[in-house]
This record gives sequence, structure tokens and C-alpha cells, in this order.
Amino acid sequence: MKTLVKEIHVLNEGTIQFPILPNGLGWKSTEQSNLSVFESGNQKTLFSKIINAIDKAQGFICLQSFLIQDSEIIDSLLKAVERKVKVFVLSSAEARLKDRIEEETDFIKENYIKLINKKFKNHFVHRTAENFHAKYILIDPKTNPKGFICTNNFTENGFTKNPELAVELNKEQCEELFKVFVYHFWEHSTDEQTAATEFEKVKPVNKFTLSKLNNILLTSPNSELNTLNDALINSVKSAKKSISFSTFQLDKNTELIKTILEKAKQGIEVTLFCRPTEKQFNEQLKDLLKVGVQIYFHPLIHAKSLLIDENIGFVFTANLTNNGLEKGLEVGVKLNEQQTAHLHLIHIDWKNYFELKAIKSSNIKDQNDIYIFENNKLTKKILTDEKKEIKRNIVKVSDLITFFDQKITINKNYTKSLEVRLIAEIKNLPENIKTNVADKFEVIKTSEGKDKKTKIVVINDNFTCEDVQQLNELKDAELFYKQ
Repeated sequence: MKTLVKEIHVLNEGTIQFPILPNGLGWKSTEQSNLSVFESGNQKTLFSKIINAIDKAQGFICLQSFLIQDSEIIDSLLKAVERKVKVFVLSSAEARLKDRIEEETDFIKENYIKLINKKFKNHFVHRTAENFHAKYILIDPKTNPKGFICTNNFTENGFTKNPELAVELNKEQCEELFKVFVYHFWEHSTDEQTAATEFEKVKPVNKFTLSKLNNILLTSPNSELNTLNDALINSVKSAKKSISFSTFQLDKNTELIKTILEKAKQGIEVTLFCRPTEKQFNEQLKDLLKVGVQIYFHPLIHAKSLLIDENIGFVFTANLTNNGLEKGLEVGVKLNEQQTAHLHLIHIDWKNYFELKAIKSSNIKDQNDIYIFENNKLTKKILTDEKKEIKRNIVKVSDLITFFDQKITINKNYTKSLEVRLIAEIKNLPENIKTNVADKFEVIKTSEGKDKKTKIVVINDNFTCEDVQQLNELKDAELFYKQ
């Protein structure tokens, strides 16, 4: 038996829509780079700055955070109380305890209850409302003001593990944010922690108002005070070259995201930094990818920021959803020139170091591995170079031609290339048929009856795959091998 072997190497010419691809080596915080926009990080630089500010408090402290966990910050606040410093707290966790809280995967209800019962009660004046989502702290805002707006909750992860941002406030920003705190503390809180019971309902006192803000951007339950959304939209509309933004969550149906999408369609370079969740990816992010937005993923990013043309910057607490931009209590600031430049440096770092990115489409042959969602988790899929063999017993010349001319295609998204060995097995020439086969092949006429003659093709060892096309005019002939 003679075997002819043809090797075919095929690259996958298909494309992957909305691929999630490997990018950098992982987030590297700039927390020790002395920037004017602070990043969270495991060195606890921002965390320590806030504790140092608390330790110098002399009059009173105002803290607002959607979620709060026990930490050195709480202990510092308790020490401040011992020094006769008043501590006022606004939060949302009490009203949200019955709900699933997605922002912090390590938020444990029992630990929170223990915290507020043992450390908050009888020490802090603590009020809550379900839609209080802002995060900031003010120290002595009426006498020696110091303050920070943070994108992170006042939790351990928020200050150490999640990519988060914070800005230190100037005197005017502190004084104005204090007015925001006072107004919402008295007019929009729904519950207050008391010594006698866990929480009691409270009503608006109807004594406080809030005038126009010049230094703080706001989303308020009193929608007449809202300025944050308009400021962000107007800045996006002014973009000439680039838009770069980060968020924990977004809704493509908000006016802000629609405006960003329109800019992307006009050719403006748009970059987004967010978390890779399957629901958000399928329902929201694919629409951004369709118009060319490049998306960089970190599994714990929670920072909210916006950068326009590298020279207009914002840091804020709102997710880019209807609640964040229209209904809840959120705050933000427009950055000064130095802060904007430093936010740009941070965004460059994120783009370089975040481990994953998503784009509109990619050629399969250009990738070595991709990531896909399986059970709401990203799973790495290695694009393989596969090999296989296909054997066929050849009877006629046409069988051989068809076998070697077949088109090899790749139908799998995770196969980068395919190497196929086509092995044609050609039976030996019967002994009763005589031939010398001087050339690579010989055509012999044989008789099957008185009036019927047929042709057979006999090949020898010199015959190779490259010679098959010479048999095109002999397709109906039987094919044999002469050893």
C-alpha cells in the first residue's frame, strides 16, 4: 500500500466580537507618588492622611459614607470624642441592610451591627437615609477647615484594595461642603440612631436651606439643587480629542452616557475604566464597544472620575446611573490644573497596567488567549494550535483529487490555527496486471469484457502530492500503486 501525505496549515480567519483580552501586569497605585489626586493602596497613604487630620481635630467632624466598616479611622474618631470633639455621621447602610449590597463584597451585616452598637451608639450623632451615597470627611470646617472627598466607602477594601480616588479640599470647598452636610443631615435624613433603640424615624426640621453652590457639585434628593450631572454633560459636549472616565456602574440610557456615545461616533477617543461583570458587560458595555470605546477592567475598581481632552477633570461619588446623577445624595468637584494633570497620569497608569481590556472586535489569529464569562466569572481561554489526521482509502483518481483539494476551515472560536495531515491510502496493483511504470505514473488500458475497455493509473514511489494535478484528465480511472 502506498500512502500519500499532504500537510495543510490553516489560520483561523474569523473574528471575535467584543473580546476581553489580556492587557497589563496589574494595578499599581500611585499613592506614594506625591500626587494631588490620591489613590487608595496597600501602603494606606490616603488612610493615614485622614487619620492624621482626625487626630488634629479640635471642634467637630462630619463624616458621610454609603457604607462604613470598623477600622483605625473609627478608633481615631472615638479618640476625638474623648477629646470632646463632636462627631456627626451620615450613612446609608442602616437603610440598606435588608438589600444586597454589591459595592463591597466583604460587607458583613453582623459586623456592621456590632460596629454601630458598640462604637457609634452614645458616641456619634448618626443619621441615615437610603439614598445617601456620598463619601467625604470634614474636620473643623468652621474654624480650621480640612476635608477630603473620596470615591471609596469608608471600609478597609475601599482604602487598600479597590482602585479609588480622593482629593483634598481647599477652604472654600470645605465650607461649602459643610453646608451640604448640614442641610441634608437635618432635612433629608430618615432615621437616627438613639441610645434607647436601634434607630428612630426622623422628620425634616424645615429650617435649613441650601443656596447656590460655587465649589461643590451636587446630586440631591432636592433635585432643584442638582449641578453634578449638568457639569459632566457640558464638559463631555466640549470634548475635541478625548474622553476618559471611570465608574463602578453605568447606565447607557442616561443623558451623560448617551452624550459620550455620540462623541465616540464622531471619532473622539473614549476610554472607560470599570469592573468586568457579566450583566453590565452584556447589557451596557457592548453598546459602548460597538462605537469604538476601549474599556479597561479591574475587578475591584470603584473610582468615579472624568477627564476631557486631558485638561478638564472631575472626581465625584456618583455612579453613572439615574440614581447617582439625578436622585441620590452625591458630591463632586471640578479639579484644578494640577489635579487634572495628575488625574491624567493616573488614567495613563490604569490604561497600561489594568490586567484586561475589551474592544469592538479582534482577529482570532492575532490573539493567544481571551477571557469569557462563565457563571459571572471571567475565565481564561487559551487559543490553541490544533493538529489532526484524516485518512481515506483511495479507489479512483477522482477520490484522490477530491481528498487533497478539500477546503479546511476552522469553526471554533478558541482554535487559532489547524494543522491537518491528509493521508491517502492507495492499494497495491494486482499481480495479474503487468507494468514497469518507468515514469512517476503510467496509464494502462484493461479489458473488462469483449467490448469494454477501462483505464487504470499506476503510480510508483516517485509520485508525490505535487503530481496529483497531472491526473486531472483521468478522474474516472482506478488508481493503484506499483511497489
